[in-house]
Amino acid sequence: MTGKSQKPKILVTGCNGLLGQKVVALTRQRYWTVGADLQDESLGSVDEYLTMDISKREAVLDAVERISPVGIVNTAALTNVDACEKDRDLAWAVNVDGVRFLLEACQRISSSLIQISSDYVFDGEDGPYGEDAAANPLGFYGLTKLESERVLVGSRSPWAVVRTNVLYGWARSVRSNFVLWVRAQLAAGKYVRTAIDQYGNPTLAENLAQGILALLRRGQQGIFHIAGADYVSRWTFALMIARVFGLDQKLIAPVLSAHLSQWAPRPHWGGLRIDRAARELGISILGVQAGLNALKEQIPLEEMEVR
Repeated sequence: MTGKSQKPKILVTGCNGLLGQKVVALTRQRYWTVGADLQDESLGSVDEYLTMDISKREAVLDAVERISPVGIVNTAALTNVDACEKDRDLAWAVNVDGVRFLLEACQRISSSLIQISSDYVFDGEDGPYGEDAAANPLGFYGLTKLESERVLVGSRSPWAVVRTNVLYGWARSVRSNFVLWVRAQLAAGKYVRTAIDQYGNPTLAENLAQGILALLRRGQQGIFHIAGADYVSRWTFALMIARVFGLDQKLIAPVLSAHLSQWAPRPHWGGLRIDRAARELGISILGVQAGLNALKEQIPLEEMEVR
């Protein structure tokens, strides 16, 4: 006999987002997975679902106490870098206060918390960065992610922070990411201006979810960098996207970040060193080519045929 009573229970917040859907797809194989997000219903295949805003303290405390999970994976966040710069109150409420409330709930029931962070906690002057590098965020998004880490450090509850960068992938009804945007622009015959001076290691969402599951299973604590194996500029990444999807690379124009009119500052040489994750988590970390090939197989045929 299988079912809820025989599986440890976990809670995945932000389960309707790209990373949330990928985490849920993996955790359900070993855990009774409860998903939570702002929408009225789940976009993925969770075992249970609840509508919850992590920035509301009482709602978080009540829900976590009722569910009583052995662990929480928090993929909920305001990740639009420019939106965080423009609406700082909302960014702080979700990215910092929400983590504080989840940790408080975990402490009440002796549960663990895995928090997702970003290479934007660094200034991008000397990347890629190791876990022990000094943080110095350039913008408000990076500041909220750094503060969310500080909420956890020193906590008496088990915790882990997963920093990642340039996350991409496909899932139901998720907002666009760099790969999907580049592909859509090129497929429509439009020029794409991409930064030649912004570097990172693009990360396939499934690959990140595999690392999160490994952390959850092993109960490892601390800060981990889980990202793609290749360190490339956004321009180089865009060229590789065009090649994999059979689109016109001549439509891709390399530009300096200063010419992109982006609202919030971006690190130039960001990205992450992934030696610890590769050594300790027992997962295969994908490079750009393998990640894009995997993504191409996931996109539904009807979307692939749109030109």
